[in-house]
Amino acid sequence: MFKPKKQLGQNFLKNPSIAAKICAAADIVESETILEIGPGTGILTEELLKTGAKVFAVEKDFELISRLKKNIGEPKNLKIIHQDALWFDLSKFSRYKVVANIPYSITSPLIRKFLETENKPELMVLMVQKEVAERITAKPGDSNRGLLTLIVEFYASSEILFEVPRKDFYPVPKVDSAVIKIKPHRKPHPRGGGKTVQPEIFFKIVKAGFSSKRQQIHNSLAATFHWDKEQTRNIFKKAKIDPTLRAEDLTFEQWQELTDNLSLTV
Repeated sequence: MFKPKKQLGQNFLKNPSIAAKICAAADIVESETILEIGPGTGILTEELLKTGAKVFAVEKDFELISRLKKNIGEPKNLKIIHQDALWFDLSKFSRYKVVANIPYSITSPLIRKFLETENKPELMVLMVQKEVAERITAKPGDSNRGLLTLIVEFYASSEILFEVPRKDFYPVPKVDSAVIKIKPHRKPHPRGGGKTVQPEIFFKIVKAGFSSKRQQIHNSLAATFHWDKEQTRNIFKKAKIDPTLRAEDLTFEQWQELTDNLSLTV
């Protein structure tokens, strides 16, 4: 019997009805290309193959690939790729969707990989830890809001579709999961007034803001960029942002406003 590897974050979905719901949420048509990360034992892969779409299943664990082939065979619309998903070359795809039960250990870097690449997926439907899903979709004022939230907001819209209890996995993890939908913007980092937000500057400011989450935003930024009190006060006054707010309280638009006012400063 195959023994899941803890170091690879292997927790396999065992409820077929959940796999069917994930597949349905991706609204797949036969002509599409689907990228599945970490197919595991193939319970979601089988549902994806039923749509008739071309499925590329990327799996790091060679033992699992053997088991996957044994479970579902090698149908014509399936290509199994033995590779670490974080190093997988996305340039060969032009239009594709990502549908996957993401290994817990690589959730954040994997989401960033797909959102920051030049040819982003049209849609992602992902099963992640519930707490990660809540962090991604956290609204201003929520303590879960952080850098990952802003990365997703910068490149896409997101929503939690449904929760999945831990009992639906083998081995049973310590946390529940949730399925999220992430839809990348057609035009990256949109901004009103014809302005373009530079990601490098935007995330430099966001990282500085979240460097000390308990501090008020003016203290976090002043400490990082070495501003004096008067300079700090003027920057927030110009951006029309309350300097006593914490980083988690700011809306995406307020972060954009700070970027507009600080692009020449940082």
